[in-house]
Amino acid sequence: MNTQLKTNLVTTLIFLTVHTSCFADSPRNPAVIGPIVGGQQGNPFSAPALDLAQYGYRMEEYFLDGTASGYEFLPGSEKTTDGRWKVRSKGEKVPYRTRILVVRPIKQDDFNGTVVLHWQNVTAGYELGSVGTGEYLRGYTWVGVSAQKIGVDGVPGPTAAGLRQWDRLRYGSLVHPGDAYSYDIYTQAAKVVAPDRTKRSNDPMAGLQVQRLIAAGASQSASRLRTYINGVQPIENVFHGLMPYIDFAGTIPFNSDGQPRRSRGFRTPTRIRDDLQVPVFVVNSQTETLAYLKARQPDTDKFRLWEVTGTSHVSVARMMPGSEAAPQTGLESPNWHSYTPVYDAALRHMHAWLKDGTPPPIAARIKVTQDKQAKIETDKYGNALGGIRLPDLAVPTAEHRGRGISKPGGNRFAFLYGYARDFTSKELKAH
Repeated sequence: MNTQLKTNLVTTLIFLTVHTSCFADSPRNPAVIGPIVGGQQGNPFSAPALDLAQYGYRMEEYFLDGTASGYEFLPGSEKTTDGRWKVRSKGEKVPYRTRILVVRPIKQDDFNGTVVLHWQNVTAGYELGSVGTGEYLRGYTWVGVSAQKIGVDGVPGPTAAGLRQWDRLRYGSLVHPGDAYSYDIYTQAAKVVAPDRTKRSNDPMAGLQVQRLIAAGASQSASRLRTYINGVQPIENVFHGLMPYIDFAGTIPFNSDGQPRRSRGFRTPTRIRDDLQVPVFVVNSQTETLAYLKARQPDTDKFRLWEVTGTSHVSVARMMPGSEAAPQTGLESPNWHSYTPVYDAALRHMHAWLKDGTPPPIAARIKVTQDKQAKIETDKYGNALGGIRLPDLAVPTAEHRGRGISKPGGNRFAFLYGYARDFTSKELKAH
């Protein structure tokens, strides 16, 4: 390493250390450190790839430094598929340091009072979750929480790609004791930005008047969130609304690290407990339909399930005729029909549900035949019946499936990408 580079790195590290130390609140649990600056990359991981100032927004990152506890079932109780779990805190005090990424309106007049706390997904071995140009930038504050160990440390081994590997100068001080503590870490992150939060010199909300907290998590994070909803929310009562999405209805043990595929039935479909005092809104693509089937429950004054027909767990940009093959290797014609517009609408409805008491519409579910084996009902073109039908399915020009196809030796996550096939000229004329 040349002398100039060493000097630059040392200067950056010193600036980062001094800046964050000046704004640390202690001994509160957690202490809030930041806003964080510097590092090798110059920006936070998961930073939105757009000019936030054009939308009247600002991004800041903070570290949370505290102690957390795990959770466990009460003696004599266990997981039940109705979600009515009996859980308690184990009362530990295990040290941790993680981060939150806050994307918020600059002005109070542009803030609608609702904060969405997003449990960052670590299925890929690094964190997924950021802000685009959709509903989040229409008055909400989005907070990404690094709740899990893989997000911080990466998958163990030489290919680890967590925050610490991505920018050792910025994130080298982070410490995660394991996912058993993720639920308490998530709660503590929520309390840092809650309506009744402790006053701090470095308030991550910059004094904005928060009125509502929504918990959100997708895919693997939806499983974590479903565990949180059934076990922790009744104890902590910190969230005003909860939104697991693209949710397979499985849960994850309180003491589990990583991403267990099977663990004493925790991956079996589990309902959201029906005695909550706050609303829960699940938004699913077609991919999750059959896995979620046994967890389907009636819509009530505190629960909604929306299923978006013809969409997939992961959607990709549409490949036009004559263009090169899709960049996702090992996939057979992945689906481009996205559930995202419906999720945006659901978030808007959740905001109104909490603010005005206006419940979201009840939507039709995707039709499923349950004989010897459950099967999604389809029309003659292969498109599913029922569910929420966006324009691309209301007047289809293609077949859209929720489950994808892997080419030989291809992507093991191919089933998540769905499948799309444009209609032939003959099919279009007959349609």
